[in-house]
Amino acid sequence: MKPLVSVIIPTYNRWSYLQMTIDSVLAQTYPHIEIIVVNDGSTDQTAEMLLEYSNRVRVISQTNQGGTAARNTGLSKARGTYITFLDHDDLMLPNKLERQIALLEQYPEIAVAHCRWQYIGVQGNILDRIGPLPEGNLFQTLVLGCFLWSGAPVIRRDCFNHVGNFDTSIWSSDWDMWLRLAKAGYKFGCVQEILGSYRIMPDSTMSDVTRTEAMDIRLLDKTFASSQEIPQSILAVKDEAYANWRFWLSRRYYATNSPQDGERNLGEAFRLYPEILANRNDFLEVLCNEALDVRVNDPFAFVEMVFSHLPPAAKPIQDECKFVLSQVHIGLALRAYASDNFEIGRNHIYKAFALYADQTEHFAKRCVAYAMRLSLKPTDFVKTVLDHLPPETASLKTLRSRLMSDVTIASAFEDYFAGQHRRAGRQIVSAIVWQPSWLKNKGVLSVLAKSLPAILLNRD
Repeated sequence: MKPLVSVIIPTYNRWSYLQMTIDSVLAQTYPHIEIIVVNDGSTDQTAEMLLEYSNRVRVISQTNQGGTAARNTGLSKARGTYITFLDHDDLMLPNKLERQIALLEQYPEIAVAHCRWQYIGVQGNILDRIGPLPEGNLFQTLVLGCFLWSGAPVIRRDCFNHVGNFDTSIWSSDWDMWLRLAKAGYKFGCVQEILGSYRIMPDSTMSDVTRTEAMDIRLLDKTFASSQEIPQSILAVKDEAYANWRFWLSRRYYATNSPQDGERNLGEAFRLYPEILANRNDFLEVLCNEALDVRVNDPFAFVEMVFSHLPPAAKPIQDECKFVLSQVHIGLALRAYASDNFEIGRNHIYKAFALYADQTEHFAKRCVAYAMRLSLKPTDFVKTVLDHLPPETASLKTLRSRLMSDVTIASAFEDYFAGQHRRAGRQIVSAIVWQPSWLKNKGVLSVLAKSLPAILLNRD
Protein backbone atom coordinates (compact mmCIF):
# COMPACT_ATOMS: atom_id res chain seq x y z
CA MET A 1 0.00 0.00 0.00
CA LYS A 2 1.18 3.50 -0.78
CA PRO A 3 2.20 5.61 2.24
CA LEU A 4 -0.46 7.79 3.84
CA VAL A 5 -0.21 11.57 3.38
CA SER A 6 -1.81 13.84 5.99
CA VAL A 7 -3.01 17.16 4.56
CA ILE A 8 -3.57 19.63 7.41
CA ILE A 9 -5.79 22.63 6.68
CA PRO A 10 -6.13 25.24 9.44
CA THR A 11 -9.13 27.53 8.90
CA TYR A 12 -10.81 30.57 10.35
CA ASN A 13 -13.83 32.28 8.73
CA ARG A 14 -13.08 31.38 5.10
CA TRP A 15 -15.84 28.84 4.46
CA SER A 16 -16.42 29.59 0.77
CA TYR A 17 -12.73 29.37 -0.13
CA LEU A 18 -12.26 26.39 2.18
CA GLN A 19 -14.67 24.41 0.02
CA MET A 20 -12.45 24.91 -3.02
CA THR A 21 -9.35 24.09 -0.97
CA ILE A 22 -10.78 20.80 0.26
CA ASP A 23 -12.05 19.90 -3.21
CA SER A 24 -8.57 20.47 -4.64
CA VAL A 25 -7.19 17.88 -2.18
CA LEU A 26 -9.98 15.42 -2.88
CA ALA A 27 -9.14 15.74 -6.59
CA GLN A 28 -5.57 14.53 -6.07
CA THR A 29 -4.38 11.70 -8.31
CA TYR A 30 -2.51 10.27 -5.31
CA PRO A 31 -4.95 7.85 -3.64
CA HIS A 32 -3.89 7.52 0.00
CA ILE A 33 -4.68 10.79 1.77
CA GLU A 34 -6.23 11.88 5.04
CA ILE A 35 -7.54 15.45 5.21
CA ILE A 36 -7.51 17.13 8.62
CA VAL A 37 -9.34 20.45 8.86
CA VAL A 38 -8.70 22.35 12.09
CA ASN A 39 -11.58 24.77 12.62
CA ASP A 40 -9.91 27.48 14.68
CA GLY A 41 -13.03 28.99 16.25
CA SER A 42 -14.75 30.10 13.04
CA THR A 43 -17.93 32.16 13.50
CA ASP A 44 -19.16 31.99 9.89
CA GLN A 45 -20.69 29.00 8.04
CA THR A 46 -17.55 26.86 8.27
CA ALA A 47 -18.98 24.27 10.70
CA GLU A 48 -22.14 23.79 8.64
CA MET A 49 -20.25 23.57 5.38
CA LEU A 50 -17.87 20.94 6.78
CA LEU A 51 -20.81 18.65 7.46
CA GLU A 52 -20.93 18.06 3.69
CA TYR A 53 -17.51 16.39 3.96
CA SER A 54 -18.20 14.32 7.07
CA ASN A 55 -17.16 11.03 5.47
CA ARG A 56 -14.10 12.38 3.71
CA VAL A 57 -12.54 14.89 6.11
CA ARG A 58 -11.51 14.72 9.76
CA VAL A 59 -12.64 17.92 11.48
CA ILE A 60 -11.06 19.15 14.71
CA SER A 61 -12.67 22.17 16.35
CA GLN A 62 -10.95 24.43 18.86
CA THR A 63 -11.26 27.93 20.27
CA ASN A 64 -9.52 30.59 18.19
CA GLN A 65 -5.77 30.35 18.83
CA GLY A 66 -4.29 31.37 15.49
CA GLY A 67 -3.17 29.54 12.38
CA THR A 68 0.14 28.33 13.82
CA ALA A 69 -1.53 26.72 16.83
CA ALA A 70 -4.07 25.14 14.47
CA ARG A 71 -1.25 23.61 12.44
CA ASN A 72 0.19 22.11 15.62
CA THR A 73 -3.20 20.70 16.55
CA GLY A 74 -3.49 19.04 13.15
CA LEU A 75 0.06 17.75 13.39
CA SER A 76 -0.68 16.11 16.75
CA LYS A 77 -3.58 14.17 15.19
CA ALA A 78 -1.94 13.27 11.88
CA ARG A 79 -1.36 9.60 11.10
CA GLY A 80 0.47 9.97 7.80
CA THR A 81 3.99 8.93 6.89
CA TYR A 82 4.16 12.28 5.12
CA ILE A 83 2.76 15.63 6.26
CA THR A 84 1.81 18.73 4.30
CA PHE A 85 -0.06 21.92 5.15
CA LEU A 86 -2.48 23.94 3.06
CA ASP A 87 -3.95 27.33 3.94
CA HIS A 88 -7.73 27.58 3.74
CA ASP A 89 -7.78 29.70 0.57
CA ASP A 90 -4.98 27.99 -1.38
CA LEU A 91 -5.21 25.11 -3.86
CA MET A 92 -3.36 21.98 -4.89
CA LEU A 93 -3.19 21.10 -8.56
CA PRO A 94 -4.36 17.50 -9.16
CA ASN A 95 -0.95 15.81 -9.47
CA LYS A 96 0.82 17.69 -6.66
CA LEU A 97 1.04 14.92 -4.10
CA GLU A 98 1.65 12.19 -6.67
CA ARG A 99 4.67 14.01 -8.05
CA GLN A 100 6.12 14.90 -4.63
CA ILE A 101 5.60 11.47 -3.04
CA ALA A 102 7.25 9.86 -6.07
CA LEU A 103 10.31 12.05 -5.46
CA LEU A 104 10.42 11.23 -1.73
CA GLU A 105 9.98 7.51 -2.32
CA GLN A 106 12.66 7.42 -5.01
CA TYR A 107 15.22 9.36 -2.95
CA PRO A 108 15.19 8.36 0.75
CA GLU A 109 17.87 10.96 1.52
CA ILE A 110 15.35 13.74 0.75
CA ALA A 111 13.28 14.72 3.79
CA VAL A 112 11.30 17.61 2.32
CA ALA A 113 9.89 17.80 -1.21
CA HIS A 114 8.71 21.23 -2.31
CA CYS A 115 7.57 22.57 -5.69
CA ARG A 116 6.94 25.62 -7.82
CA TRP A 117 3.58 27.37 -7.61
CA GLN A 118 1.47 30.16 -9.04
CA TYR A 119 -0.15 33.22 -7.48
CA ILE A 120 -3.89 33.51 -8.04
CA GLY A 121 -6.32 36.34 -7.33
CA VAL A 122 -9.49 36.41 -5.27
CA GLN A 123 -11.47 35.01 -8.21
CA GLY A 124 -8.90 32.34 -9.01
CA ASN A 125 -7.29 34.12 -11.97
CA ILE A 126 -3.59 33.38 -12.44
CA LEU A 127 -1.49 36.44 -11.51
CA ASP A 128 2.05 35.13 -11.72
CA ARG A 129 4.09 31.93 -11.74
CA ILE A 130 7.22 31.13 -9.75
CA GLY A 131 10.29 29.97 -11.67
CA PRO A 132 12.77 27.18 -10.80
CA LEU A 133 13.65 26.93 -7.09
CA PRO A 134 16.70 25.74 -5.09
CA GLU A 135 17.09 22.28 -3.62
CA GLY A 136 19.65 20.35 -1.61
CA ASN A 137 21.11 21.59 1.68
CA LEU A 138 19.26 24.89 2.00
CA PHE A 139 20.13 26.29 5.43
CA GLN A 140 22.19 29.21 4.12
CA THR A 141 19.75 29.90 1.28
CA LEU A 142 16.79 29.99 3.68
CA VAL A 143 18.64 32.16 6.20
CA LEU A 144 18.94 34.80 3.48
CA GLY A 145 15.19 34.72 2.74
CA CYS A 146 12.19 32.43 2.50
CA PHE A 147 11.32 31.35 -1.03
CA LEU A 148 8.85 28.56 -0.17
CA TRP A 149 5.06 28.80 -0.33
CA SER A 150 3.65 27.36 2.89
CA GLY A 151 1.61 24.81 0.94
CA ALA A 152 4.54 23.56 -1.13
CA PRO A 153 6.55 21.22 1.15
CA VAL A 154 5.66 17.59 1.81
CA ILE A 155 7.67 16.45 4.86
CA ARG A 156 8.52 13.09 6.32
CA ARG A 157 6.66 12.68 9.63
CA ASP A 158 9.84 11.66 11.47
CA CYS A 159 11.31 15.12 10.88
CA PHE A 160 8.77 16.70 13.23
CA ASN A 161 9.68 14.19 15.93
CA HIS A 162 13.19 15.65 15.69
CA VAL A 163 12.59 19.42 15.33
CA GLY A 164 9.27 19.75 17.17
CA ASN A 165 6.13 21.78 16.48
CA PHE A 166 5.66 25.18 14.84
CA ASP A 167 6.66 28.14 17.04
CA THR A 168 3.52 30.12 17.93
CA SER A 169 5.56 33.15 19.05
CA ILE A 170 6.74 33.85 15.49
CA TRP A 171 4.58 35.38 12.76
CA SER A 172 6.27 33.56 9.86
CA SER A 173 6.22 30.22 11.65
CA ASP A 174 6.41 28.33 8.36
CA TRP A 175 9.74 30.01 7.45
CA ASP A 176 10.98 29.22 10.96
CA MET A 177 10.04 25.57 10.47
CA TRP A 178 11.82 25.30 7.12
CA LEU A 179 14.89 26.88 8.74
CA ARG A 180 14.82 24.43 11.61
CA LEU A 181 14.51 21.48 9.23
CA ALA A 182 17.41 22.76 7.14
CA LYS A 183 19.51 23.54 10.23
CA ALA A 184 18.94 19.95 11.42
CA GLY A 185 20.59 18.77 8.21
CA TYR A 186 17.51 17.58 6.35
CA LYS A 187 17.84 17.67 2.58
CA PHE A 188 15.25 19.42 0.42
CA GLY A 189 14.18 18.20 -3.02
CA CYS A 190 12.05 20.10 -5.51
CA VAL A 191 9.61 19.07 -8.21
CA GLN A 192 10.28 21.84 -10.70
CA GLU A 193 6.67 22.10 -11.82
CA ILE A 194 3.75 24.38 -10.96
CA LEU A 195 1.81 22.18 -8.52
CA GLY A 196 -0.17 24.62 -6.39
CA SER A 197 -1.92 27.98 -6.20
CA TYR A 198 -1.27 30.61 -3.54
CA ARG A 199 -4.23 32.97 -3.35
CA ILE A 200 -3.51 36.67 -2.74
CA MET A 201 -6.17 38.12 -0.45
CA PRO A 202 -6.49 41.84 0.40
CA ASP A 203 -6.82 41.10 4.12
CA SER A 204 -3.86 38.72 4.25
CA THR A 205 -1.75 38.70 7.41
CA MET A 206 1.16 39.76 5.19
CA SER A 207 -0.48 43.20 4.93
CA ASP A 208 0.14 43.80 8.66
CA VAL A 209 3.76 44.86 8.19
CA THR A 210 4.15 46.46 11.62
CA ARG A 211 3.23 43.23 13.38
CA THR A 212 5.39 41.24 11.00
CA GLU A 213 8.40 43.41 11.84
CA ALA A 214 7.78 43.19 15.58
CA MET A 215 7.36 39.43 15.65
CA ASP A 216 9.59 38.10 12.92
CA ILE A 217 12.84 39.74 13.91
CA ARG A 218 12.66 37.06 16.61
CA LEU A 219 12.97 34.47 13.87
CA LEU A 220 16.49 35.52 12.92
CA ASP A 221 17.42 36.19 16.56
CA LYS A 222 16.37 32.64 17.33
CA THR A 223 18.21 31.19 14.34
CA PHE A 224 21.51 32.83 15.29
CA ALA A 225 21.09 32.53 19.08
CA SER A 226 23.28 29.44 19.49
CA SER A 227 26.32 30.45 17.50
CA GLN A 228 28.27 27.37 18.63
CA GLU A 229 25.71 25.18 16.82
CA ILE A 230 25.84 27.10 13.55
CA PRO A 231 28.45 26.50 10.83
CA GLN A 232 30.88 29.35 10.26
CA SER A 233 29.58 29.71 6.70
CA ILE A 234 26.15 30.61 8.11
CA LEU A 235 27.52 32.99 10.76
CA ALA A 236 29.40 34.75 7.96
CA VAL A 237 26.10 35.82 6.34
CA LYS A 238 24.40 36.98 9.56
CA ASP A 239 24.51 40.69 8.72
CA GLU A 240 23.38 39.97 5.17
CA ALA A 241 20.45 37.92 6.48
CA TYR A 242 19.26 40.71 8.78
CA ALA A 243 19.81 43.25 5.98
CA ASN A 244 17.75 41.19 3.52
CA TRP A 245 14.95 41.02 6.07
CA ARG A 246 15.08 44.80 6.61
CA PHE A 247 15.17 45.34 2.85
CA TRP A 248 12.09 43.14 2.44
CA LEU A 249 10.31 45.00 5.26
CA SER A 250 11.16 48.34 3.66
CA ARG A 251 9.51 47.30 0.40
CA ARG A 252 6.42 46.06 2.20
CA TYR A 253 6.18 49.35 4.11
CA TYR A 254 6.51 51.39 0.92
CA ALA A 255 3.85 49.21 -0.71
CA THR A 256 1.44 49.77 2.19
CA ASN A 257 1.88 53.56 2.16
CA SER A 258 4.20 53.81 5.19
CA PRO A 259 7.20 55.58 3.62
CA GLN A 260 8.87 56.64 6.88
CA ASP A 261 9.01 53.04 8.09
CA GLY A 262 10.18 52.01 4.63
CA GLU A 263 13.01 54.53 4.74
CA ARG A 264 13.95 53.47 8.28
CA ASN A 265 14.22 49.80 7.38
CA LEU A 266 16.04 50.46 4.11
CA GLY A 267 18.57 52.63 5.95
CA GLU A 268 19.09 49.84 8.48
CA ALA A 269 19.59 47.35 5.65
CA PHE A 270 22.30 49.54 4.14
CA ARG A 271 23.97 49.94 7.54
CA LEU A 272 24.06 46.20 8.17
CA TYR A 273 25.15 45.20 4.69
CA PRO A 274 26.39 48.05 2.45
CA GLU A 275 27.02 45.52 -0.32
CA ILE A 276 23.27 45.63 -1.08
CA LEU A 277 24.08 48.69 -3.16
CA ALA A 278 27.32 47.31 -4.60
CA ASN A 279 25.57 46.09 -7.72
CA ARG A 280 23.27 48.92 -8.68
CA ASN A 281 21.52 46.93 -11.41
CA ASP A 282 20.62 44.10 -9.00
CA PHE A 283 19.23 46.57 -6.47
CA LEU A 284 17.14 48.35 -9.08
CA GLU A 285 15.90 45.00 -10.39
CA VAL A 286 14.62 44.12 -6.91
CA LEU A 287 12.76 47.43 -6.72
CA CYS A 288 11.25 46.86 -10.15
CA ASN A 289 10.17 43.32 -9.30
CA GLU A 290 8.60 44.55 -6.07
CA ALA A 291 6.66 47.23 -7.98
CA LEU A 292 5.35 44.49 -10.27
CA ASP A 293 4.48 42.18 -7.38
CA VAL A 294 0.85 41.14 -7.58
CA ARG A 295 0.30 42.50 -4.06
CA VAL A 296 1.22 46.06 -5.10
CA ASN A 297 -1.88 47.94 -6.20
CA ASP A 298 -0.17 50.88 -7.95
CA PRO A 299 3.33 50.04 -9.23
CA PHE A 300 4.10 53.61 -10.30
CA ALA A 301 3.04 55.10 -6.97
CA PHE A 302 5.25 52.52 -5.26
CA VAL A 303 8.30 53.55 -7.30
CA GLU A 304 7.65 57.27 -6.77
CA MET A 305 7.25 56.71 -3.03
CA VAL A 306 10.50 54.76 -2.76
CA PHE A 307 12.53 57.40 -4.59
CA SER A 308 10.88 60.20 -2.63
CA HIS A 309 11.82 58.60 0.68
CA LEU A 310 15.28 57.11 0.24
CA PRO A 311 17.73 57.10 3.17
CA PRO A 312 20.98 59.11 2.73
CA ALA A 313 22.97 55.95 1.94
CA ALA A 314 20.92 55.49 -1.24
CA LYS A 315 22.36 58.59 -2.88
CA PRO A 316 24.04 56.53 -5.68
CA ILE A 317 20.64 55.52 -7.05
CA GLN A 318 18.63 58.69 -6.54
CA ASP A 319 18.68 59.51 -10.26
CA GLU A 320 17.41 56.09 -11.37
CA CYS A 321 13.69 56.67 -10.85
CA LYS A 322 12.94 57.05 -14.58
CA PHE A 323 14.81 53.86 -15.38
CA VAL A 324 12.84 51.84 -12.82
CA LEU A 325 9.57 53.36 -14.05
CA SER A 326 10.50 52.34 -17.59
CA GLN A 327 11.10 48.76 -16.43
CA VAL A 328 7.74 48.74 -14.71
CA HIS A 329 6.13 49.80 -18.00
CA ILE A 330 7.85 46.89 -19.75
CA GLY A 331 6.66 44.49 -17.06
CA LEU A 332 3.09 45.75 -17.35
CA ALA A 333 3.31 45.55 -21.13
CA LEU A 334 4.31 41.88 -20.96
CA ARG A 335 1.48 41.23 -18.51
CA ALA A 336 -0.95 42.89 -20.93
CA TYR A 337 0.34 40.89 -23.92
CA ALA A 338 -0.12 37.67 -21.96
CA SER A 339 -3.81 38.60 -21.56
CA ASP A 340 -4.18 39.59 -25.24
CA ASN A 341 -4.58 43.28 -24.27
CA PHE A 342 -2.40 44.37 -27.17
CA GLU A 343 -3.25 48.07 -27.16
CA ILE A 344 -2.42 48.38 -23.48
CA GLY A 345 0.80 46.47 -24.09
CA ARG A 346 1.83 48.74 -26.95
CA ASN A 347 1.09 51.82 -24.85
CA HIS A 348 3.32 50.60 -22.01
CA ILE A 349 6.16 49.72 -24.39
CA TYR A 350 5.93 53.17 -25.96
CA LYS A 351 6.07 54.86 -22.54
CA ALA A 352 9.00 52.69 -21.45
CA PHE A 353 11.08 53.83 -24.42
CA ALA A 354 9.99 57.42 -23.97
CA LEU A 355 11.33 57.34 -20.40
CA TYR A 356 14.54 55.47 -21.18
CA ALA A 357 15.70 55.09 -24.76
CA ASP A 358 18.36 52.40 -24.34
CA GLN A 359 15.96 49.55 -23.59
CA THR A 360 16.86 46.73 -25.96
CA GLU A 361 18.90 44.59 -23.55
CA HIS A 362 16.55 45.18 -20.62
CA PHE A 363 13.53 44.39 -22.77
CA ALA A 364 15.10 41.14 -24.01
CA LYS A 365 15.96 39.85 -20.52
CA ARG A 366 12.59 40.79 -19.05
CA CYS A 367 10.68 39.27 -21.98
CA VAL A 368 12.48 35.92 -21.67
CA ALA A 369 12.09 35.81 -17.87
CA TYR A 370 8.38 36.59 -18.08
CA ALA A 371 7.77 34.10 -20.89
CA MET A 372 9.16 31.32 -18.70
CA ARG A 373 6.67 32.08 -15.91
CA LEU A 374 3.56 31.73 -18.05
CA SER A 375 1.34 28.74 -18.72
CA LEU A 376 1.54 29.75 -22.39
CA LYS A 377 4.15 28.19 -24.63
CA PRO A 378 7.15 30.56 -24.26
CA THR A 379 7.87 30.76 -27.99
CA ASP A 380 4.22 31.59 -28.71
CA PHE A 381 4.34 34.40 -26.16
CA VAL A 382 7.51 35.85 -27.70
CA LYS A 383 5.89 35.79 -31.13
CA THR A 384 2.81 37.56 -29.73
CA VAL A 385 4.90 40.32 -28.18
CA LEU A 386 7.06 40.90 -31.26
CA ASP A 387 4.02 40.90 -33.55
CA HIS A 388 2.26 43.62 -31.51
CA LEU A 389 4.97 46.19 -30.85
CA PRO A 390 4.26 49.90 -31.34
CA PRO A 391 5.68 51.31 -34.61
CA GLU A 392 8.20 53.43 -32.69
CA THR A 393 9.91 50.30 -31.34
CA ALA A 394 9.78 48.11 -34.43
CA SER A 395 13.57 47.73 -34.16
CA LEU A 396 12.95 45.25 -31.35
CA LYS A 397 11.79 42.77 -33.96
CA THR A 398 15.45 42.21 -34.80
CA LEU A 399 15.60 40.34 -31.48
CA ARG A 400 13.37 37.54 -32.76
CA SER A 401 16.10 34.91 -33.26
CA ARG A 402 17.72 35.70 -29.93
CA LEU A 403 14.49 35.67 -27.94
CA MET A 404 13.18 32.50 -29.57
CA SER A 405 16.50 30.81 -28.94
CA ASP A 406 16.77 31.98 -25.32
CA VAL A 407 13.29 30.81 -24.28
CA THR A 408 13.80 27.51 -26.07
CA ILE A 409 17.06 26.91 -24.17
CA ALA A 410 15.38 27.87 -20.89
CA SER A 411 12.53 25.45 -21.67
CA ALA A 412 15.05 22.73 -22.50
CA PHE A 413 16.76 23.07 -19.12
CA GLU A 414 13.40 22.96 -17.32
CA ASP A 415 12.46 19.81 -19.26
CA TYR A 416 15.83 18.21 -18.55
CA PHE A 417 15.67 18.75 -14.79
CA ALA A 418 12.07 17.51 -14.81
CA GLY A 419 13.32 14.25 -16.33
CA GLN A 420 12.00 14.97 -19.85
CA HIS A 421 15.34 14.31 -21.55
CA ARG A 422 14.07 13.57 -25.04
CA ARG A 423 12.07 16.78 -25.16
CA ALA A 424 15.01 18.72 -23.69
CA GLY A 425 17.34 17.47 -26.39
CA ARG A 426 14.94 18.41 -29.15
CA GLN A 427 14.50 21.86 -27.64
CA ILE A 428 18.25 22.40 -27.63
CA VAL A 429 18.51 21.42 -31.28
CA SER A 430 15.76 23.93 -32.11
CA ALA A 431 17.53 26.65 -30.11
CA ILE A 432 20.79 26.02 -31.95
CA VAL A 433 18.97 26.40 -35.25
CA TRP A 434 17.74 29.80 -34.05
CA GLN A 435 21.11 30.82 -32.59
CA PRO A 436 24.15 28.68 -33.56
CA SER A 437 26.29 30.45 -30.93
CA TRP A 438 24.82 28.05 -28.34
CA LEU A 439 27.28 25.47 -29.73
CA LYS A 440 29.98 27.33 -27.79
CA ASN A 441 28.14 26.91 -24.47
CA LYS A 442 29.52 23.96 -22.48
CA GLY A 443 26.41 23.64 -20.30
CA VAL A 444 24.12 23.43 -23.30
CA LEU A 445 26.37 20.87 -25.02
CA SER A 446 26.52 18.80 -21.83
CA VAL A 447 22.73 18.62 -21.52
CA LEU A 448 22.42 17.82 -25.22
CA ALA A 449 24.94 14.98 -24.91
CA LYS A 450 23.10 13.54 -21.89
CA SER A 451 19.81 13.79 -23.76
CA LEU A 452 20.98 12.04 -26.94
CA PRO A 453 20.24 8.48 -25.74
CA ALA A 454 16.62 9.47 -25.00
CA ILE A 455 16.33 11.07 -28.45
CA LEU A 456 17.80 8.07 -30.23
CA LEU A 457 15.70 5.57 -28.27
CA ASN A 458 12.62 7.80 -28.59
CA ARG A 459 11.90 7.71 -24.85
CA ASP A 460 12.67 9.66 -21.65
